[in-house]
Amino acid sequence: MKKTALILVALLSLAVLPSAAQNSFQLGLKTGFNSTSFDTKNYSFDQIKEDYKGGYMLGAYSRIGLLGNLSLQPELYYSKKSSRNDFNILGQQYNQTLSYYSWDIPILAHLKVLDLKVFNLYGLAGPVASFRVNENSSLSQQIGEQWQNDRFRNHNWNFQLGAGLEVMRFNLDFRYEWGLNDMSRTSDFETKSKALLFSLSYRLIGF
Repeated sequence: MKKTALILVALLSLAVLPSAAQNSFQLGLKTGFNSTSFDTKNYSFDQIKEDYKGGYMLGAYSRIGLLGNLSLQPELYYSKKSSRNDFNILGQQYNQTLSYYSWDIPILAHLKVLDLKVFNLYGLAGPVASFRVNENSSLSQQIGEQWQNDRFRNHNWNFQLGAGLEVMRFNLDFRYEWGLNDMSRTSDFETKSKALLFSLSYRLIGF
């Protein structure tokens, strides 16, 4: 899965290389944390409540100038997202903690909206391909084999929208991410993610 993610980023970079040569190019590292909720629907359960839990990300980004203040920003990072769900079955209260580990590849449009000497303000938007590496699920009580064996799909699609601040070699941004597809492999459950992401990036190369 990791090799697939790297190949996708490499192909994308080659596709836009002529534009990058005429404009600008950046390459850097990024880290950050997220607050995630996995919204789960199952009509056999009552009063399902999703609580946000914290996670992290660690990886790299590139920025390729396209036209004027518009750039393409592909990224690759390893991510952990967690959530807790509380629900009721026939009057019995249960809770489940989910953790989802993945390689995420956002392909973002980066638009500089305010260009000053001291700092720049920018907006970000675009799809995210997420490739599952691992997952953990813990239940307060045993419910049944069908629920216990529920697993996420191997790849999922999300969308990110956000804004950020660029100061010298640093970028600090805030994004909202929501799932575009049902992550669950079973037809009994429908699970979609939503997350708040905060990240700090450091530019290693820029020309």
